[in-house]
Amino acid sequence: MDHHVPFGLPSKVFHAFLAHTGEGYYGDKSEAILSELIRHWIATTPAPAPRYDDGADGEEEYTAFTDADLLAPGAQAPSRPAPPLAAPATSGDLTKGYQWKQLFLPNGTELRSIYHGRSTYARVDHEQILCDGVPTSPSGLSNRHGCGTRNAWKTIWLRFPDGRRWQRADRCLEP
Repeated sequence: MDHHVPFGLPSKVFHAFLAHTGEGYYGDKSEAILSELIRHWIATTPAPAPRYDDGADGEEEYTAFTDADLLAPGAQAPSRPAPPLAAPATSGDLTKGYQWKQLFLPNGTELRSIYHGRSTYARVDHEQILCDGVPTSPSGLSNRHGCGTRNAWKTIWLRFPDGRRWQRADRCLEP
């Protein structure tokens, strides 16, 4: 069953969009156009969007949407180029890394923070956390797009070197 999900747009973008639909308000035509635009963008974007999945084992993890999840009923999936492979850690020594309070993040660990559906990624490299090539802290990554009061332990997801699953940082502290 489909559910309407509210999300924010800058008011100037929203009003320009409505002017182009000719409706003057957010109605069926606007919804159909916006849905099609989003489907097209997703279909032509190399990296699939993450989603929350409570696995059968009770562990929280993120998995990718499939094309079938995104298509309008009866539509066929366009061909999508393969996503780029993750860059290898530049320092292969897993005994070196970043010490985040009581949690050790070896070089090559990936970090992800999600704010308003937008992911920001970082990586532990040469014993520091780098986001877009700039050193940062877990709190800095967590609050990069936000109000500055987000708890990094609850908002950062980690994928350790050679790991396949994303895990929330606070869950990595549990024995």
